Amino acid sequence: MRELNGFLTKLAACDLIVLTRVSQERVYCRFFLNGQYVERMFVTEPALVAELSSLCGEGEEITASGVAKLKEMLLVA
Repeated sequence: MRELNGFLTKLAACDLIVLTRVSQERVYCRFFLNGQYVERMFVTEPALVAELSSLCGEGEEITASGVAKLKEMLLVA
């Protein structure tokens, strides 16, 4: 739960996420806003890792459109 809360906080303040897969169960996320690095974190929650992987495009990036989808799906109550 704590990991998801941290991810949601970082997600709300970004427009690009760059992923580095550490293992099948762990992804390193770097969050950017307007081209500037903002924050980083590891994600191990299986459902979230799967969702991030499905939105990942070329260069291991989740672009603005993918970030918008994540925000719509995770931040809308």
